[in-house]
Amino acid sequence: MSTVGGSHLSFIKLKAPYKGQTFFIVPEDDSSETSFGYIVEPRGQTCEYFYLFASEDDAGKHVREYWSELIQDDPREAVDILGADTLIEWALGRPAGPGHYKVHSLEEWLDLYLTDWHEHFEDYQYVDAISDDLEEAIGFKPLIACMM
Repeated sequence: MSTVGGSHLSFIKLKAPYKGQTFFIVPEDDSSETSFGYIVEPRGQTCEYFYLFASEDDAGKHVREYWSELIQDDPREAVDILGADTLIEWALGRPAGPGHYKVHSLEEWLDLYLTDWHEHFEDYQYVDAISDDLEEAIGFKPLIACMM
C-alpha cells in the first residue's frame, strides 16, 4: 500500500490499454458496491466508471439484474427501449428482439446478458493487478473492469 499525504494510493492495472493507459489511480472513497461487483471512479477519468467483477458470471448477473430492475421500475421506459412491436411479438409467442438476437420472451432476452454482458458496457478489460488495500476494501480480486 502506498500513501500520499496520509491518504491511500490505490490502483488498478489493466492487461491492455484503455484510452491509452493501463494504470489507474483509484481513491477508495470513490467506490460503491453493486449486487455482483463494485463501481470505482479512477482519478483523472472524467465521468468514467469502472465496474469491477470477480468473474464473467458476476458481470452477466449484474447486467441482467440492471435491465430487469429498469423494466420493472419503469415500464414506459421498457416500451421505449424494447419497442412495442417486440413486446407484441413476445406476447404472441413469436421470436423478436430489439437487437440482433431474436428470442421468444422478455426472460429469454434478459438471459442473453448472462453471456453477452459485454454488450452493455462501452468497453471492458481484464485486470492485471490491483493494490492490496483496494482488494481488501472491495472484498475480492477483480477479473474484469467494465467501463461506462
